[in-house]
Amino acid sequence: MLTKRLDKLLQLIPQCDVLADVGCDHGYVGIQALVSGRAQHVVFVDVSRPSLCKARNNCPQQLLDRAQFVCRNGLGDIKADCAVIAGMGGMEIISILQNAAFLPQNLVLQPNLNAPAVRDYLAQRYVLRCDAKLLDGKFYDMILAELYPCPPQLSALQREFGLTNLAEPTDDFRLYLARERAKLTKILQSCNDERVRTKLDLVRQAVAAIGGQL
Repeated sequence: MLTKRLDKLLQLIPQCDVLADVGCDHGYVGIQALVSGRAQHVVFVDVSRPSLCKARNNCPQQLLDRAQFVCRNGLGDIKADCAVIAGMGGMEIISILQNAAFLPQNLVLQPNLNAPAVRDYLAQRYVLRCDAKLLDGKFYDMILAELYPCPPQLSALQREFGLTNLAEPTDDFRLYLARERAKLTKILQSCNDERVRTKLDLVRQAVAAIGGQL
């Protein structure tokens, strides 16, 4: 059974012929993409050979003819319609995309850190179809991006918090803002850090943008 985070990643994957599950670890998302028919073929990619072996062992025997297992760091020259890259830092995700020979039409991303930097990178080539906050023990940024000729520019708030969060705020996002506001306010009570003050101002702007109700 998939965790809430992994299930959300699966739900974001559009129908595709070839899915690359980059940093696949146990391969749960890629396997369920095959089982559900979201992907016809999955390339499981991981820099760790033991992790790749786990993914192969977890994949049902009847699906192995639609699966490929590649030990490498990133996409390299893999051609895929969609790539899932989750559970790693935002700068590492950007590096993987910068070093890819072929950019997938769709990306499903979950950066653990530096989500605003990921949004900045995506905004050069991709339109963000979904960019939502998800609470599953901790808060995660869940992003679906589609390659687009002239993607719209992101505002400062969209870059910081995600387009979907602001346009269609969920209970998870409201809770995230409330916790961020309380945390940053507490920090400012003991130190006058300009970066914290700037972030708190953005949080307050985001609260106002979604109607001021948390």
